[in-house]
Amino acid sequence: MKVCQIKDICIGEGKPKVCLPVVGVNEEEILQQIESFKSFQYDLIELRIDFYKDIHDDQKVNDLLYKINKKTNKPLLFTYRSLREGGQIQLTDENYLKLIQTACVSQCIDLVDIELMSGSVLVYQLVEIAHQNGVKVIMSNHDFEKTPTSDEMMNRLEKMEVLGADIAKMAVMPCNKKDVISLLNITMETSHKLTIPLVTMSMGQLGVISRITGELTGSAMTFASVQKASAPGQINVSDMQMLLEAIHHD
Repeated sequence: MKVCQIKDICIGEGKPKVCLPVVGVNEEEILQQIESFKSFQYDLIELRIDFYKDIHDDQKVNDLLYKINKKTNKPLLFTYRSLREGGQIQLTDENYLKLIQTACVSQCIDLVDIELMSGSVLVYQLVEIAHQNGVKVIMSNHDFEKTPTSDEMMNRLEKMEVLGADIAKMAVMPCNKKDVISLLNITMETSHKLTIPLVTMSMGQLGVISRITGELTGSAMTFASVQKASAPGQINVSDMQMLLEAIHHD
């Protein structure tokens, strides 16, 4: 598997990297959440911009990113999660493009999340914007209702690589234990096929095991919480680090 390097973090090497999502609705909340992270051990920050009430104001988004950049030197993942994939708001394609462009041009982000299901033409445009500005792309797909078939999951992950992703991410909802095993198996199989790092998870309480076994299965990053979780099944960051260390092997 190829490693994706962001600043001094090598995603795809060693223990899964721990990412802490920020879900504040205004600048003050967002900066306070990032401040509260200082006493924890983690690798990246994810700004969930779909929670931000001024998401439509390019200047305010730009100013916010600048202030975050001043506050932390951790790699920053910029994520707009659409309503159809479990987020807070549904932007038009035009506004989605404008938002991603604002973030990438700011030179304040290191990674950007691009949703696979946005359509190949838009995805291609977004990937181009990111790469032209030196920003790496996590291409993502989320299914909050079910776990797709193994073939479908593999097809989606392979398509992400074809469309220019630097990291491929998939989150699915298990209906039973077999679904969780299916996701773990596909992660292991696909991690040997693709040349980019993978990030996968089976959501909810049933899928918690998938968030800590990445070093065994080939999932290179995991999302943890400090206070408010951004997705069902996220583990507290202190517990997460302890569990990852227990599984880790040199």
